[in-house]
Amino acid sequence: MRLHRFYINEKIVKEIRINDEKLLHQWLKVFRFKTSDRIIVFNGGDSEYEGYFKILSKDEAVLVIDKERKIEKPTDIELHLFQSIIKKDNFELIVEKCTEIGASAFHPIISERSEKKNLNIERLNKIAKEASEQSGKTTLPKIFEPEDLKKAISDFDGELFTLDFDGEYLKDIFSSDKNKKIGILIGPEGGWTENEKDFFEDRKIRSISLGSQILRAETAVISVSALILLK
Repeated sequence: MRLHRFYINEKIVKEIRINDEKLLHQWLKVFRFKTSDRIIVFNGGDSEYEGYFKILSKDEAVLVIDKERKIEKPTDIELHLFQSIIKKDNFELIVEKCTEIGASAFHPIISERSEKKNLNIERLNKIAKEASEQSGKTTLPKIFEPEDLKKAISDFDGELFTLDFDGEYLKDIFSSDKNKKIGILIGPEGGWTENEKDFFEDRKIRSISLGSQILRAETAVISVSALILLK
């Protein structure tokens, strides 16, 4: 039987004492775990850990760890997604699915045609945590606070690309041997403005395309993430 996975903040030791009220409630009331039931936990490292409940109550749990498994990353590419803020449900879908695929960070950006200016970062972190638990990842992506487009990329030290209908076909220019830390800039439903395109040109940010089909923003970012990360 496949064991359930959970992210915890505690250091991994032989016996882990856990007092997180939300986690205890989830284990007792949602999953209805009992003493001796087995689960898998991870805390952002390269391994996941299997163990059983020695104590499980509404006040605390003691988890005994008896197995460690190193998790091989499917790729060493660090993918940062600079997504223009779009409708709440669609942005949440992006965080969920791109976390599953393996994105390292989400940078919500405010572009000239952004439909919104803010997001519920706490909820996005919860979605990312649950997607990591479900998909077998051992790390959580970083979700940044919304920033203006120019400010968001000012300190980024990887290679930047902007996703645009008229760009070069992604598969023709992307090499996993060369690109280790990359950022993809994805515009809102209305696309980039001419001012923004001029800014990208001045910064010598290359434009990439997924082909001739016209995709919604959430479809485009999920597709580009899969093409880059799923080899």
